[in-house]
Amino acid sequence: MPRSTTKDAPTDTAESVRAETMKSASEGAPKLDVASLLGDIRTEEVRDTQPMMTPPSEPAVEVQAEGITAWHNGKKITAMWANSASRNSYAAVAGLGWRKLSNANDSTYLSMVMMASHAEQTNSTVNLEISASNEITQIYVW
Repeated sequence: MPRSTTKDAPTDTAESVRAETMKSASEGAPKLDVASLLGDIRTEEVRDTQPMMTPPSEPAVEVQAEGITAWHNGKKITAMWANSASRNSYAAVAGLGWRKLSNANDSTYLSMVMMASHAEQTNSTVNLEISASNEITQIYVW
């Protein structure tokens, strides 16, 4: 393309940028190197952990019996805890301590989290089935 000599004419650099843009426009959207924009991003590993703190004014905790599935009636959920690990939430049950909510599948997990959170927020009484692995597998909110 011949260079224009008028005062308002674009510079050679502007012309070359425009030419490159027109060229890439005919080939589709311009390419963007995301890796170079983000640089060196470090991600920390998220572990499937459990809560370390005790909820405020938590009474003594019943002895945890391993290997026994049992119903616990008339309990209160006093706190909820979760981290960024997939399907990893716990409910603090009065007299029982922290218990993991079942993560058998996504719909079960979401239902459990919603019901336990509702019970904690409204101070509702709950009946819980706690499995041999100390997970809440069923919940009634009254």
